[in-house]
Order: sequence, then C-alpha cells, then structure tokens
Amino acid sequence: MKRTLTFIVAITIATSVWAQHATTFVFVKITESIMPIQRGEKYEDPLDEALKKAGLGEVTGAGSMLSKEKTIEWVGLDVELTDPITGIPFLRKKLTELGAPAGSVLEYELNGETLQVPVRD
Repeated sequence: MKRTLTFIVAITIATSVWAQHATTFVFVKITESIMPIQRGEKYEDPLDEALKKAGLGEVTGAGSMLSKEKTIEWVGLDVELTDPITGIPFLRKKLTELGAPAGSVLEYELNGETLQVPVRD
C-alpha cells in the first residue's frame, strides 16, 4: 500500500512538473529585410525581455530567409509560449510596437490545428 501511494504521488508530481513546462512553439515571420545584428536589437532582445517579464515565454532562436541572390527576404523568430491564449495577443501587440511591418505573421499549432495569424490587423 505504501509503495502504491508513493508511486501515485511521484506520478502526480511528475505530471504537474511536465504540465508547467509544456509550451507552444510559435514561428514569427517578419517581412523585413534586416541584418542579424539589427534583427536582434530591434526584435529578438526586446521581445525576449518582454515575454520573460510577463512570464509568457521566451525567444529561443532566429534566422533569415535568403533569396537566390543571397539577400535577406524576411526574418524569423522562434518563440516558446507558456500560455498561447494570453501569449498570442501579447506577441501581436509587442511586435506591432516594435515596428513589424504588414505581412508579418505568427504560425503555430493549437488543439491540433495549424494557425497563421497576422501580426497587424
């Protein structure tokens, strides 16, 4: 009986810890031709700071899409959100404040459905 109870408690704790760390991946496509250093200064760093301060997640990566001519067509950010219901509107607002141009989008999956939401209305 004691072993069974210990096992149940351990499983409950493990499930609770896992649930607290479950995140939603969001790909942020920003339709701006901007160099990596400037991308970090303009988008990555301020967005990461704002997400962490709000307890909503963090920026986990970034990159640039190059054309055949090796020019930057657009940039992308990888974001992990702890709460997509609150985090998606937060991302849209913050990216708009940071100057993400029209055509920028958030791509993510929620409840098994792939969604693409514009940053700007």
